[in-house]
Amino acid sequence: MCPNTENDHAPGSQDTRPKASTGRVFEVGYVPHERDAAQADATGGAGREETKAPAGTPPFPGTSSPAAKPEEKKPLSEAERKHRRRTRVVAVVIAAVVALLGGGYAVVSHNEQVAHEEAVARKKAAEKKRQEEQAEAIRVHDEYVSNLNKVYMYMMGGAVTSETACNLTSGVWHDAIFGGWDDETSPYQASDFNDALKKLYESEKYQGYVSGIEDGNDKIDDIMRDLTDPPSDCESAYETLQDLYPEYQSFASLATDPSGSYTTYTQKFEDADSTVSSKIQLLGTQIPDPIQSDDSSSS
Repeated sequence: MCPNTENDHAPGSQDTRPKASTGRVFEVGYVPHERDAAQADATGGAGREETKAPAGTPPFPGTSSPAAKPEEKKPLSEAERKHRRRTRVVAVVIAAVVALLGGGYAVVSHNEQVAHEEAVARKKAAEKKRQEEQAEAIRVHDEYVSNLNKVYMYMMGGAVTSETACNLTSGVWHDAIFGGWDDETSPYQASDFNDALKKLYESEKYQGYVSGIEDGNDKIDDIMRDLTDPPSDCESAYETLQDLYPEYQSFASLATDPSGSYTTYTQKFEDADSTVSSKIQLLGTQIPDPIQSDDSSSS
């Protein structure tokens, strides 16, 4: 053996080498030397990372842990398998129900929106139709009222013309029989009343009366065809017009086509004149006003 050096017997020094009598030192782990600890304290542990044993390494150097045996799985019982199957089925059903509910809510929400829009559209269409029907009813009403007024005016004018023509005819007829010609009848003077009446009927004045009466009658007949379906507030006027129309035609015929004797003619004239005049006045009071004025309807 080599002689001991000075360092071997330095005060405070200690031999850290394992001795034969210490036994299996490697089984208890490595013990750091004091110098190593001092050096680590001096350097602050810089430059050296603590080595950590990876998970699963043996607890002692040089030894190995016995290999872990895989855990044996026990076979599932029939009840557990059914339970797991039921659990999976329930999960799938729940997922499907959630999906259906979500989709169903979206469908319901969409359907509600569509139904709301359709309801609004129907309401607007119904309101538009109501307004159109109301406007059409007003138009029909006012057109009917306008036609009543036209008939009233034509009959009023025709009655006045018929009255004038009948008065002239009666005067010429009277003077041709009884004498007493005046400024109005003298242009048609003759010794025989038939000759006097012939002069009258061929005169331009009398033909003008006849032409005006017949023209008015044609217009009245055309309008009367459009007055068969009166609005409720025109029914009274229409009833009066129905009663007046034949009376007016008889009155007009006395002016355009005189017949009979002087006495019968004069009596018919007086009766027709009174009847037609009163019924025309009644008709004028029964014609209602139009719903819309001309200004509002044209705007």
